[in-house]
Amino acid sequence: MSNQRTQLIVLLVLQVVAMILFPPTFFRQAPQAAVLPPALLILFTLALIAMNTGWMTATAGRSSLVFVQGINIVVRLMMLLPNLKNAAGNWDWLLFIFQVVAMALSWYTMTQMERRLPNDLLLTSKTKV
Repeated sequence: MSNQRTQLIVLLVLQVVAMILFPPTFFRQAPQAAVLPPALLILFTLALIAMNTGWMTATAGRSSLVFVQGINIVVRLMMLLPNLKNAAGNWDWLLFIFQVVAMALSWYTMTQMERRLPNDLLLTSKTKV
């Protein structure tokens, strides 16, 4: 596997990690938030499939992947402050750390995707005619 392809796979894995990174107890505190990771994973998967099968251009696919990560950041920011204190009234530092790390991963993957050429984000190689 080439170095560029390995970097792409690592970048895609980091995006998935950024979407599913939640402390285990968070969904007991806010069960409605359990919809978020599957919804973002579905959007992420649809964008990857669409851009690799030709339903969407590589540029539109990159924009879609960045959009999903942007939504992840915004929703996490919205969830952070109301849920910082747990039911016992103590600060939930684990949630804070998980949210900040996930937002940082999303931000990092967004900047890395924007630095690459759109065709470099495809899992399938485009043959030049």
